Amino acid sequence: MEKQLRNLIKENTKNEQYENNHALYLGKVLGFSRNWISSHLNDLYNNGSFIKINSRPVLFLDKEVLEERYKKPIPKNLYNSLEDLNHSMKNKEEDFQTLIGYDGSLRSVVETCKASLSYPPNGLPTLLYGPTGTGKSLIVKKMYEYGIHHHIFKSDSQYVHVNCSEYANNPELLTAYLFGYKKGAFTGADHDNPGLIQQANGGVLFLDEVHCLKPECQKKLFYVPVQRV
Repeated sequence: MEKQLRNLIKENTKNEQYENNHALYLGKVLGFSRNWISSHLNDLYNNGSFIKINSRPVLFLDKEVLEERYKKPIPKNLYNSLEDLNHSMKNKEEDFQTLIGYDGSLRSVVETCKASLSYPPNGLPTLLYGPTGTGKSLIVKKMYEYGIHHHIFKSDSQYVHVNCSEYANNPELLTAYLFGYKKGAFTGADHDNPGLIQQANGGVLFLDEVHCLKPECQKKLFYVPVQRV
């Protein structure tokens, strides 16, 4: 009976009748209980034969059929919706996939970046370190793109890049730009400025070359709350 189940899933996937590939419907067609069908569907998902769509009801699609349709491997076996699957497969390479070695030498870095972005409730501050020219700035940009494309950030969220080395000898100016200032706070402050931290709220604030800042200036950054609204 498992063969019949697999064939039915495959046929429905070929015909794009995805809405029929759930345990209740399949059980009625094959004459088996929903629990029996669910157990075998999850076994086939766990061994990599099926793609699981975590919708209501939960759907299962034949992975081989989909890879043949899209003409490329499907990167994962679990999606939150059919829209997420279609978005993932129909778009050109994006986010981390454009990095050379994203699924090889940089795999652990990429997975750590994804985990940092997705950590509940608002993600985690991330420190990237390495020699000059190794692509740290590019990875941060890809983190932002990943956050937008996967709805971790709102579509209008900002990516703000600050080169801290430019302010190494003027930490007060950087503090003003980051935290904002009120009109009249200093000469030339002719308007209120909410600051770059507020501008990047809900998105990404990239503090490049942050090690160039004096310790007392770096210490102020510890008081910045990580939030996403």
